[in-house]
Amino acid sequence: MTWLARILTFLLGFCSLWGVVFLVVTTYGWEKVWFSIHGPADMGAIEFGALPSPATRGHVLYCPELICSPQNQHQVSPVYDTDAETLRTALVKSLEQEKSLKRVDNNSDPLRLRYVQRSRLLRRPDTISLQFFNFDSGSASSLALYGQSQVQIPYFQDNMKRANRWLGRLKDLEKEPN
Repeated sequence: MTWLARILTFLLGFCSLWGVVFLVVTTYGWEKVWFSIHGPADMGAIEFGALPSPATRGHVLYCPELICSPQNQHQVSPVYDTDAETLRTALVKSLEQEKSLKRVDNNSDPLRLRYVQRSRLLRRPDTISLQFFNFDSGSASSLALYGQSQVQIPYFQDNMKRANRWLGRLKDLEKEPN
């Protein structure tokens, strides 16, 4: 009989704990819960040339070879057959279809953008920093993209999927290899 009492006590405690979590989340919302645990969703501005190697799965770095060290990035950013301002405009236009995306930078540098995007179900915030670069006297350009997750959940690769999706939308602007 004691084993049955122990199992029932465990189940009661387990259900009570998740009941409290459910009440907190439904009362305050995931966004306030993440803020109270981890702080503001926007993780701030970054310098691409000074970034250390992305150590976790929750981070992704795509960067031009001349800007970032190759061992620090997941992939080298493609070179586009247009100037940086046109590339920026094309990317911003393509981002209109993204859900839960909010621009958070102060717009002081037109070639630097920073966004916070939240996941659909748990509303986990990710900060995405972008910087656009002109090459060949403005006839070519590239961009650096750094995505970082504020709330690390193993095996979620949202930042990698997002980076591939965003850069995939710019395929028609890529420069043909010589």
